[in-house]
Amino acid sequence: MRFAVALMAGLGLVIWMPAVPAHADALCSEYMAMDDGAKMDVIHDVAAMGSPVAAISPKDARDLATAICRMHGSANVSDVMLHPANYSS
Repeated sequence: MRFAVALMAGLGLVIWMPAVPAHADALCSEYMAMDDGAKMDVIHDVAAMGSPVAAISPKDARDLATAICRMHGSANVSDVMLHPANYSS
C-alpha cells in the first residue's frame, strides 16, 4: 500500500502546468497578459541583453514597455526595449 501511495505522489510531480513565458522573447501581447512580477522578470532579461533603460530604471522600463506594447501587440518585448525609437510613431 505504501508503494501505491508513493507511486501516486510520484506521478503527481510529473504533471506540468505551462506558464506565461517570462522572458525577453515574449510577444507584447503575451507581456500585457503577465502580472507585474513576470513583467519585471522580462525587464531584467532585457537589461541583461543590453537595454540601457532597463538597466538604469527597471520600473520606468516596465512602464515604457507597457505603453509601447499596448499599440504593438505583435512586437517582441526585447525589440521594443532595445530599439524603442522604431516604435515611436
